[in-house]
Amino acid sequence: MKSLLACVFLVSSIYAELDYHKLLNQFPDALNRIGSWKDAEIEVAIDPHEIQRIEKLSCQRFIRWGHSKEEAERYSRVGIVAEDHYWIWVRDAVTFPGGIPGTYNRIIWKSDTLGLPGVAILPVLDDKKIVVNINFRHATRSWEMELPRGGYKGKETPEQAALRELQEETGYLANKFLYLGDIAPDSGVITGLVSIYFGEVREKKARHQDESEAIALNIEMTVDEIQKAYLKGYITIDINGTKTKVYCRDPFLTYALLQAMWKKLI
Repeated sequence: MKSLLACVFLVSSIYAELDYHKLLNQFPDALNRIGSWKDAEIEVAIDPHEIQRIEKLSCQRFIRWGHSKEEAERYSRVGIVAEDHYWIWVRDAVTFPGGIPGTYNRIIWKSDTLGLPGVAILPVLDDKKIVVNINFRHATRSWEMELPRGGYKGKETPEQAALRELQEETGYLANKFLYLGDIAPDSGVITGLVSIYFGEVREKKARHQDESEAIALNIEMTVDEIQKAYLKGYITIDINGTKTKVYCRDPFLTYALLQAMWKKLI
């Protein structure tokens, strides 16, 4: 029985490795920049023999750190670790600056392989107040003050996606609309960039958030009020009759405000 499980495990590992190479080759611009450790970069190994060598060394390292052989093999295995509708978790064999071999994880937005990871928009009213979402986030299990943002639907352009997210999450429509730049949400792990836009908003209609979203309300804040909220780390507002702590730490809002101020838009 044990040998049968080992065979099943080996076959699944081979298929995972084949899918991994297929993924890298299918999207070379997004995923397959090899780099060079001699130029102080983190170099990705693509040669199967080099990958196996690094896997073995990584496995030995995990065993020295006190992990079981089974755990060490699992933690060292290069390829696609997991995948769902939205994400691909990849583990690469790499050589770090100085020639040190090891493994490194990447989380890939599937939409990023098409060059379209996500968008966010800074909605600014005539009086220069900023419209923000009060949003409950599953990952942090907390209320967060954030910009309207989201992914793409169908064959939308980044601009179309940003305008749609703005209307769905706030009800506002944008008049003046400008590209501010791209932000890397977590360059240590996540591959994708998110495009950030500035929108002057006036007309408001009903908002229609997605069923997976938990946006309690939208509020209007001055730049000074946002600055004070960030310095404190949170604001306290009424949500469904309860005084609630809402954290103020959204990197998309921080980036958008800085770009808008530097470009003298607000």
